[in-house]
Amino acid sequence: MKIEHYPKFEIILLEWIKDYLDDNEKNFVTILNLMENHEENENWFSSLIGFFYLNGIGHDVDVDVDDDDDEINIIEDNNKFLKLYLSSINNYNENKNSPITLYQLLNVIISKYLLSIHYYKDIIADKRNLIEKELNVMSHDQFENFNGLEINLCKDEINIMEKYFESKHNDFNENQIDDAKKKDLIELNNLGYCYQFGIGKNKDKFKAFEFYLKSAKGGNFDAQNNLGYCYQNGIGIQKDEKKAFELYFKAANEGNLYAQFNLGTCYQNGIGINKDDKKALEYYIKSAKAGYSIAQNKLGNYYLNEIGTERNLEMAIYWFIEAAENGIKFAQYNLGNFYKNGNGVNKDERKAFKYYKKAANQEYLDAQFELGYCYDKGIGIDIDIIKALKSYQDAAEKDHIVAQCNLGILYEYIQDFECTVYWYTKAAENGCRIAQYNLAHYYRIGKEVGRDDVKAFEYYKKSADQGYIDAQFELGCYYYYRGIGTAINKVKAFESYKKAADNGHKIAQYNVAILYKIGEGTEKDNSKTFEYCKRSSDQEYPSAQFELGNCYYKGIGIEVDKVKAFEFYEKAADKGHHKVAQYNLGFLYKNGEGTEKDIRKAFKYYERSANQGHLNAIYQLGCCYSNGIGTEINKVKAFELYNVAAKAGHNHARNSLGLSYENGEGTEKNLGKAFYWFNKAAEDGCEVAQCNLGEYYGLGNFVNKDEIKAFEFYKKSAESGHLSAKFQLGYCYVNGIGTEINKEKGFELYNEAAGSNIRVDSIENDDELSNDLDKVNYWYHKAAENDNKYALWKLGEFYELGKGVWVNKVRAYEFYKKSANLGFIDAQYKLGYYYEKGLGTYMNKEKAFDLYKMAAEGGNISAQRSLAYLYEHGEGTDKNIDNAIYWYNKVIENGYLDVKEHLDILLVKQ
Repeated sequence: MKIEHYPKFEIILLEWIKDYLDDNEKNFVTILNLMENHEENENWFSSLIGFFYLNGIGHDVDVDVDDDDDEINIIEDNNKFLKLYLSSINNYNENKNSPITLYQLLNVIISKYLLSIHYYKDIIADKRNLIEKELNVMSHDQFENFNGLEINLCKDEINIMEKYFESKHNDFNENQIDDAKKKDLIELNNLGYCYQFGIGKNKDKFKAFEFYLKSAKGGNFDAQNNLGYCYQNGIGIQKDEKKAFELYFKAANEGNLYAQFNLGTCYQNGIGINKDDKKALEYYIKSAKAGYSIAQNKLGNYYLNEIGTERNLEMAIYWFIEAAENGIKFAQYNLGNFYKNGNGVNKDERKAFKYYKKAANQEYLDAQFELGYCYDKGIGIDIDIIKALKSYQDAAEKDHIVAQCNLGILYEYIQDFECTVYWYTKAAENGCRIAQYNLAHYYRIGKEVGRDDVKAFEYYKKSADQGYIDAQFELGCYYYYRGIGTAINKVKAFESYKKAADNGHKIAQYNVAILYKIGEGTEKDNSKTFEYCKRSSDQEYPSAQFELGNCYYKGIGIEVDKVKAFEFYEKAADKGHHKVAQYNLGFLYKNGEGTEKDIRKAFKYYERSANQGHLNAIYQLGCCYSNGIGTEINKVKAFELYNVAAKAGHNHARNSLGLSYENGEGTEKNLGKAFYWFNKAAEDGCEVAQCNLGEYYGLGNFVNKDEIKAFEFYKKSAESGHLSAKFQLGYCYVNGIGTEINKEKGFELYNEAAGSNIRVDSIENDDELSNDLDKVNYWYHKAAENDNKYALWKLGEFYELGKGVWVNKVRAYEFYKKSANLGFIDAQYKLGYYYEKGLGTYMNKEKAFDLYKMAAEGGNISAQRSLAYLYEHGEGTDKNIDNAIYWYNKVIENGYLDVKEHLDILLVKQ
């Protein structure tokens, strides 16, 4: 047992006994009864029975030694245990000349040992304190290089006691001369030790050296070892490392295990000899095999870390186990790590906990922390926050930085924020980057401390400077957009984000990609945009997966690959919260890009995105309901969605809302509101709305007719690339509407809108053209030929049906009206229909009746049928069944028999 274990002697020994009995499925009461009832109980077991009585084990009240607690409940029998200890020794002395068994000898030795512990415990503990004071605070390696004086003293004291008991009642014989000499040499060595550390003597390093020297010259190997230590460290003599090495060498070769260890230390560190790891290993092996626990631990480290030998994890673990069983806390701690991580052994968290606890009980700082971590996370033991706090605090109060930080985290968990800030501050001041980051957060939000953006920034920076990636990311945020506690600096923002990104922070990788994309804080670099997007995407960050889809779709830093674009949009969308990716998937399904066209799936993804508030998706969902894309037509829902998106500022939704009001789709017709929403959209640059406003001013719909304003709006829209506006602007130039006539410019705009040049004189009709845009272009050209009424009618039809241009009832109405005014019968019918239904203009049944009548008299069958209907129902004219019958008969005479049944009903009623 090492001196440092003495203050917790009872705990350590009791735990060892408990572990042994548990492993062998025994219990205290049974063992005590067996020993007490044995016929040789006084000779063989009195020492152990005494120890059981001293600590209340199996007697009266069983001792409570909890695996999870250092507290024990002891009921002492102060008289009986001393009698039992002494009885074994007295029996031995009284029967010294009688044969003695091995069990009796062991009983005597144990009794002597327990007596020495009982009487000398406080003295030895005091010696330890003096040693600690002498050596101050040692590191792990420094401690391992300590030459073992503590062990030597303990061993020597036991030898002295044994010699005392052996010689007390013996007669003088020839062997006692040698024993007395050895005893004198031991006492000289111990006297040197007392002078060195001031134990019972005034501290005097010179006298210490003198007594070590006398004992060493007499052949005491322990003294030779201690003398070497004096030479090594200049204690009572001038420092002489070569002399120290020689003394260690001499004692080591005589088999002194402590000198062997010290000799290994000399070879390891080049003390008095050239550094030689292989030689160091050789002497550590000798010392370890002889049972020196510190050497055993050192040997484990050598095999683990390939020092002087190849790495041998099996041998490292073997020697760590040997050292751990001999009480070396470092070995116990190392074994805890091995079992916790399954490194070289089967993972066993209970064993890990057990070893950590053993090392922690010896106040090993890292083990105290790990013990707290076990209690905190439930590693090898049930989670116990109270015990975790205690173990963390044990380590934290000795300035274990991570323990301080974890203590802060645990206090935060139990919502003791005052203690949280205290321990975060302690850890942060000691350089813990996680605590610095956490403390920065507290200052940033003003939690338990006054909000202080400057301090928040400073702590983030300290943490970031130590490579903590979350802090590097936060620092980037401060530099990029927060500008609190520091000035906005896009270059520094990029640098901080990039550090975090290169350390694997997925959001930072995404941010770096965007900065490369837009060229902020760094030069624009599409290849880097793609690279960092991919790195972030590989970590399943949805925004990066979406942006990687954009890279593939638009060819940013990579060749265009719409299949890949679809794949990454889908990955982002499947996370369930990336509304833009869902919107893009809807777009790709709608248009069959990167995947097969599927309007139902398009509708589904638009709906998902719209439900998350994405304006484009809300607008497109409205379009789906309006046009029956992936769902049934529902003009009311379309109107509602357009209304939501328009009021949120979506320009195209404003235009579509205007069209809904214009055509009375999903709501009542209201040209005033239509004009309002067209105007709102046009002001914010919507080219379609600008074109629509051109029509309103050109036709005088709801506003005073103003051909100059019409021209201006067409021009704005055309400059934004709107095809219909280009055709209309060309029409204005050709016909001098709101501007001077310029047919060349007009025809140029027609061709530009169609994307081709049409030679009207070489084409007899539009059947020769396969492209609808070319057909529109052709008829615009034809319309310029002296107000070609057929061309105007054809243009009205294109706008009505949306062939080559968007469906536009107002524009269709305009062209039908112009054609009708020139006497074109089919246009007169169409214009009548538009007035009857209120398409592109106000509903006017009287005008519809007049136009149907003109067209019907001109032979248009559709007009004849519509005219008959108006006479039948008295709409736009007086009800007149005779006239209705007349025009239904005309329709039948012209070959359309579908009205015959209806006519028969009228004839019966007549």
